[in-house]
Amino acid sequence: MKKLLLSIVLAHATASAQIPEFKIAFSNEVLPATFEHAGKVWKDVQIRFKGRSNRYFPKKSYRIKFPAKHHFNGVHQLNLHSMYTDKSFLREKLSWDFFADLGMLAPRASYARLTINGAYQGLYAVVDRVDKNFLALHGKTSASLYNAGGFYSLADLTVQPKELLKLYYPKEIGEEDDYPDLLSMLDSLNKTPDSLFAVMLGRLFDINSVYNWFAGNIILSSGDSYTKNYYLYHDPSRRSQQWVIIPWDYDESMGLTGDMAVPYPGSLLNDGFDYRFPPLAGPSNVLRDRLWKNPALREALRRRVDTILRTVFTEERMDARIDSLVALIHTDVAADSQKWGTYQDFLDNVQTVRYYVTARRNFLLATYINPPSGINNNVTVKTTKSGVAYHFVGLDGSQIATLWLSHIRGLDSVRIERRWLRITPIPAAAKFTGKLEWMYHDASSMDREVGKAVKDERSLRCFWHGTGGWIPVASHINPFANLVTVESITEKQCAEGTYFGLFLPQ
Repeated sequence: MKKLLLSIVLAHATASAQIPEFKIAFSNEVLPATFEHAGKVWKDVQIRFKGRSNRYFPKKSYRIKFPAKHHFNGVHQLNLHSMYTDKSFLREKLSWDFFADLGMLAPRASYARLTINGAYQGLYAVVDRVDKNFLALHGKTSASLYNAGGFYSLADLTVQPKELLKLYYPKEIGEEDDYPDLLSMLDSLNKTPDSLFAVMLGRLFDINSVYNWFAGNIILSSGDSYTKNYYLYHDPSRRSQQWVIIPWDYDESMGLTGDMAVPYPGSLLNDGFDYRFPPLAGPSNVLRDRLWKNPALREALRRRVDTILRTVFTEERMDARIDSLVALIHTDVAADSQKWGTYQDFLDNVQTVRYYVTARRNFLLATYINPPSGINNNVTVKTTKSGVAYHFVGLDGSQIATLWLSHIRGLDSVRIERRWLRITPIPAAAKFTGKLEWMYHDASSMDREVGKAVKDERSLRCFWHGTGGWIPVASHINPFANLVTVESITEKQCAEGTYFGLFLPQ
């Protein structure tokens, strides 16, 4: 029987780490394989393709199963995610590190180089498989574990007959026909009166796992996690709060949008971007809907999100993490011939992820955390310091523009208006130079500010309208973050009747 030869290299999250290499020998006819790492060989390993959409893409994802008596770094199974739909190669790693910062029971992630049958496959994310070994590594009792990530995507926590629950929540641990604990929990979740719901929730669920799961989905913009892509763990070692939510599947997070005008799975290969998803956006889920309906629970969730935005999901903290990961993986990304897109796409997507952190924080702070006020698309900001980023955020939370100022003289504040970008210094006689960054909207083929005729957004250019008509301005377009960057402007381009626009050059 033919075997696959697998070689993998594991990497840690620091820039100084070495990225490990895994080698696999594998064929389409058989699943047995050998696995090599750091000079060691695992025989009788099994490998299979992983996921649904990934099977349609050139770069596949895999799951590796190790022999019962010869585990790999304490795990019985290993997930190798191709990250094909994420040109930044960052979103999964950043998401799992984020959940670790929250103290959640969640998978760990690292990077690896993968070789199959001697052919280099590229850079992969190595993500823990959620199973009994995962629980053991986290010091948890091996007990009922349900995977709400099945084919049907109907795990909305409604009461269902056991035969349907077996389809919607297949068991990872425990007798596959044994569902009384889940049935009982769903019964309480659905039938407890509103007046007693908060008490029931605090008695039945690990409340931190509930709030952190919802807060994480809100901050990372993961809207498909309420009918799939999570696990339910029933921890019998605890007297109360026995049910723990374990998050899963964050490759399509942090601003990535699908394109529903394109048939699946091509709908996932969309360069659209948005950060303005409302809190808890996504399909209905009993736990989510009932928590949101309860004023005290809803306020507790708002406070949790506020705390995370000010302590964990900050620009300073996330930028440092992104810098570290980019230093670690950039040469491997360049060498990955199986990736979707170019190395320049990777660099632009790194900037897109950075921008998402800023824009999502500002959106949530302006709409969810604090009640909005003012005039939409007409924002005035005090601008008395140089060398800092001034964010102009509209009433609806939209990131209209960012301005970095230098050589300020007599400037008190700046007003920026959209749709054409109009900049007004206050007072009008003030002098300054600065860098300008502003955003256009492009979420999908059916939702584009730049219009359907624009096939290559990099061909767009920024123009300034003055007394001589439209004049081109030196600028850079990031087609993934939908950002226009103008490295240098002065007060002369902000006079009465002047503004900036985005066009295809004639």
